[in-house]
Amino acid sequence: MTVAEYLNDLVIRYASSDVQLDVGGNKYSAANLVDGLSESDKNRPVGIETGTAGCFIRDAESDQRLFQVVWSPNREGWHVPNRDIKAHYYVTANFYLASLCSNVTTMLDSELIESLPDSVAPCKKCWDLKQIRSEKATAPAKAVVEKIPLPSFTFSFSSVPPEIKRELPVYEAEITGAKLERRDILVTCNGEQITLPIDTLRARYRAGLLPGDSAVLVTTYRCETTYYCGEGTVATVVAAWESAPLDQFEQQEVKQMISEFNFPQYEVASKAQYSDLKKLYTRCDKYYRYIAYRDKDFKRLTKAATKDLVLSLDQADPTWDSTDGEKRFAEEARKRHPELIRSEVEKRRKKQREQKAYLERESRRLLTETRNNLTHFPHKNMPIQIKDVGTLTIRELKPKIREELIGPETLVRYREDAEWVELSEFLNDWLRCKATIKQIDYLTALQRQHGIVAEIPLDMSREEISNRIDALVTR
Repeated sequence: MTVAEYLNDLVIRYASSDVQLDVGGNKYSAANLVDGLSESDKNRPVGIETGTAGCFIRDAESDQRLFQVVWSPNREGWHVPNRDIKAHYYVTANFYLASLCSNVTTMLDSELIESLPDSVAPCKKCWDLKQIRSEKATAPAKAVVEKIPLPSFTFSFSSVPPEIKRELPVYEAEITGAKLERRDILVTCNGEQITLPIDTLRARYRAGLLPGDSAVLVTTYRCETTYYCGEGTVATVVAAWESAPLDQFEQQEVKQMISEFNFPQYEVASKAQYSDLKKLYTRCDKYYRYIAYRDKDFKRLTKAATKDLVLSLDQADPTWDSTDGEKRFAEEARKRHPELIRSEVEKRRKKQREQKAYLERESRRLLTETRNNLTHFPHKNMPIQIKDVGTLTIRELKPKIREELIGPETLVRYREDAEWVELSEFLNDWLRCKATIKQIDYLTALQRQHGIVAEIPLDMSREEISNRIDALVTR
């Protein structure tokens, strides 16, 4: 957005008495200010800064404040949001607009109107309070912005051209160790430039694969521009990463990771050590979940045992999980912890326990579903026949279920000539297939219009009642 675009938007959307622009202590209306600017100032890109100190328009390049937007303290009116809710009447309250009903607030730059269109429903409390304010006529008149003769001027500011290093604008003059994980690190070795993340760079340097005196350029990519963030050698960059302190969140996460897998009390004081611990934690968590997922073959492997096995394998061969680590870990778990392998008898017992638990869940599900269907049943006073019990209303079934006198498998029927079905099946079928109350009421009204006095059975199917409604509507 340019200066001219922003000012023209203010001219179009707001009255001149609603907003002023403060330039160096002098106040102007948006229309007067845009007319008095030079073409270069009009086309200057800007950003908006809003806070408790006010609303300021900044130069997007130099980040300097150009002018302040000053809203009238007497702004008030109806605000119609782009949602299907009632409109409220707002008055200015510090750095926002507050509704008269005190229930909602909105931004100070919201567009307000004096009266509402007929199609918009107002908040009743706001409406009543506005009527009281109008009757008392105590609201002060809106401040009129005086028209000040606008001199011919341009914005006066001193902009320092950005510093350039290695043909890049400078974002950070020196390497910042704490931010290296978020930076692009370009390493020049044997005349070839490669980009490496800081962990890979450190690992290769410690393994002797990268000379410590190789040149390094640190950059970052922001807003479609590559910035300079320092330069040095492989050794200096690694030293900065290994000396970067942890923030408070990372310190808490270190405690959580060590506690979860019962790691030895590592001294984790730098970003590099934190990264190493997090990699170990991620690997242990992956193998723990892999074994837990294969619970048909393995009994429960604790997180502490997972950590001990991973550290033991790392000590024997640091590259043991470079390919297909899960399979290798499962093989080692079988060798070193044979007590964790389930026998065929244990597998059968586990399957039986799971089947029993599944049946228990299903029985509870059927009971819960039946109770829910009784709650949503549309005809609470409808009589229903219970086999070996008698006739009860739908409203009386829930207490009987709580007393365990009847259950989801109890046989019921609605008509004498109908077959006995289980209560759960009867309720499911009724709620899914029988006519709704709205359909019955609508068909009743249609029959009354046509002079039809035939009774509408409650257990009429939805398809049948729809056909009868269509036939009457057509007539």
